[in-house]
Amino acid sequence: MPFDVFPLLTRCLIWLVGIGMLTMLLASGISTPVDNALYDRNLRHWQYLPSDDVVIVAIDAKSLTELGRWPWPRSLHARLIDRLTAAGARGVGMDVTIAEPDATHPENDQALAQAIKRNGHVVMPLFAEPTALGGPLEEMMPVPAITQAAAALGHVDVAADADGLVRSAYLKAGLGRPYWPSFALALYQLGSPELSDRLPGLRNDRPSESPYLWMRDNYVLLRYAGPGGRFGRVSYTDVLNDRVPAALLKGRWVLIGATSEGLGDAINTPASRNTPLMPGVEYQANVLESLLRGFAITPLSFASQLLLGGLMLALPLLLHGVRGLRRPWLAALICGWLVLLLSLLLLRGPARWWPPSACLLLLIVGYGILGLFASWRRLSADALDPSLVHRHAAAPRTTDIPRA
Repeated sequence: MPFDVFPLLTRCLIWLVGIGMLTMLLASGISTPVDNALYDRNLRHWQYLPSDDVVIVAIDAKSLTELGRWPWPRSLHARLIDRLTAAGARGVGMDVTIAEPDATHPENDQALAQAIKRNGHVVMPLFAEPTALGGPLEEMMPVPAITQAAAALGHVDVAADADGLVRSAYLKAGLGRPYWPSFALALYQLGSPELSDRLPGLRNDRPSESPYLWMRDNYVLLRYAGPGGRFGRVSYTDVLNDRVPAALLKGRWVLIGATSEGLGDAINTPASRNTPLMPGVEYQANVLESLLRGFAITPLSFASQLLLGGLMLALPLLLHGVRGLRRPWLAALICGWLVLLLSLLLLRGPARWWPPSACLLLLIVGYGILGLFASWRRLSADALDPSLVHRHAAAPRTTDIPRA
């Protein structure tokens, strides 16, 4: 195929049309389901064994059998915190909502607050919800005595994608502006407060429209450790009754939360496909492990996706005319594989996620159409080439050859 089938001006116009279509695809999110499927497939082949630094103290069926129906007296939580303090736990994240005071036994609230204060490294959860039907959001924090005793508070907001799966976490959130750290981040910052200056994640540059809107920031994708049970887990009642060696808790981050079905929040994740849903406390363990080991993945911004996609769309046009790559579909096919490879390398290397499907779709479909157009141009040019007509006219017919 002649090199000038697509002259420079034509190539520039083709590229500009491709950029416009890429912008529309990215802005509309049409290709997001395909990108999510690609990301999930990557994760299934990129699991890891968590370290021993994170331990879950599970409010499980065994604990419910021994200690009775939920909710338990807060004096039990106070005893548990004292056990963890004596064992030398590095930090404690108590993923248990205590937003209402104990009207019947207020002394239990004081006992828990004192135990939390004695420990000095306990993080408590907060969340936002309307206090009345259709009313504005309000931040629901622990009761005042416990709030004052806690070393930090962290939000437990979990955002699911359109397909219902949770692939991500927001490291910052709050009403009006994102000033609360996430639950796992608040716990991690007890040992590394300087992390606030270099948080991973995609930033939210939109200004707040209202002090009653829940604003999120520092969006990260998670690399889950895998199906449930990979994190170290001990029963709440075993810790409470001193049946767990202190060595298993000393110097570790301890997360307290419900794992019994129907008791706590259950989260559907790519890692929990074909397995029971992931308990909320295990989700927090995954976020904490991601921070501890630098596994949090930052998606590319819209501008970065457009820039990288634009470069990949230009590549087949630049390669067209090179010996061996004169067919547009061949150049597009090679560039399509390069797009997938680049997306994988960015994910596995610097922990950046580039959703490739929009660019890939334009390469395969767009340049496939251009290949058909180029073939039509070539056939048309051959049909109108005068030299071919003259050669055909000058060629002797079989019946005109003289016989010997």
